[in-house]
Amino acid sequence: MKKIFKKLFNPKVEPMNKIFVHKKNLLHNLDYLQNLHRDAAIFPVLKSNAYWHGIAQVSKILNKTDVPYIAVDSFPEYQIVKSNTKKPILILGETISKNYKKFDLSRTTFCVYNIETISYLAKRHKKIKIHLFLDTGMHREWIDQNELINVLEFLQNHPKIHIEWVMSHLHSADQKENDWIQKQINLFKKMYHTIIDYGHNPIRRHIWNSAGIFKIDDNFFNAYRPWLSLYGYSPLSEDDLYFKMTQKLKPCLSIQSKIITSHTIWAEEWVSYNHTRKSDKWDTVAIVPFGYAEWLPRSASNEIFFKHKNTFLPQIGTICMNLCTIEWNQDISVWDDIEIIWLEWKNSISELQKKSDRIIYEILVWLDKSIRRELI
Repeated sequence: MKKIFKKLFNPKVEPMNKIFVHKKNLLHNLDYLQNLHRDAAIFPVLKSNAYWHGIAQVSKILNKTDVPYIAVDSFPEYQIVKSNTKKPILILGETISKNYKKFDLSRTTFCVYNIETISYLAKRHKKIKIHLFLDTGMHREWIDQNELINVLEFLQNHPKIHIEWVMSHLHSADQKENDWIQKQINLFKKMYHTIIDYGHNPIRRHIWNSAGIFKIDDNFFNAYRPWLSLYGYSPLSEDDLYFKMTQKLKPCLSIQSKIITSHTIWAEEWVSYNHTRKSDKWDTVAIVPFGYAEWLPRSASNEIFFKHKNTFLPQIGTICMNLCTIEWNQDISVWDDIEIIWLEWKNSISELQKKSDRIIYEILVWLDKSIRRELI
């Protein structure tokens, strides 16, 4: 009966816009990254809605792999992952102190940034696993050399708090030339040995992010956290010495919309807001229900292409809040599918990033969370 009422009162509506998450490509990326460092553990990062690929969808994919941990940023993200996988979960970010009572401690490890959080966890009088997040140069929110001694002194009186792993984060690994990587590594090793001197024996040591995975070859580190690269995008510039290694990655996301109507444009008439595109002949344009509210950067107006069947069609005129226009093609019919983003270069996310003058991270996290995501 429940199914009948659900269909009657909550019917499944077919959306005009869809995001497809390509399972095969994500698993390819995971396998490729793992093979770069076979003896190290890989912790996929699903923060920010899995870089907007859909944290629930990606959790389901990873549930059938052998990754030892799935990393998220926040308590709400933890709740989604917990309901979609049985994998242990690494919490990268902080949370309000009272939320720590709501975690399943048997499958959760916390990254800690300060002695205040450790003190609060100690008051629970339970066995709790932590990752000490060391500041090796980012100077943001992590434990620096001076505070580390205070943390270690405190932990001597609280044996139930177990330092399972030690970690840090590279701040400039995506730059073509810098000597900061080795400086951060050297400081990490120094702080790590201080931790050892206090009687702790962390299982894992990780500092690699997506850029570091390709640039660092040091057996001291036995775990790494792929972020951007897991989803098929290079964190490196094309003139970087290591850029070629990233070209084996495969993008995991495509976006599909519909043609909803057409409009005739006469010679010398303009298209869309602010008259940024003028027609030099009688023509027809197609309208797509996808604009900057959905994700498409307005700054990319008149610079990008969409794909209809096997033809790339230029987007024309200023991109609007919920609509944009493209050149008409004689094969187009109203309600035809149109690929906003595909896996090929001409209408890929990487190409959109170049045309909109944004970093790839910004492009990904702008994707409207309400757009339906489907695994394919």
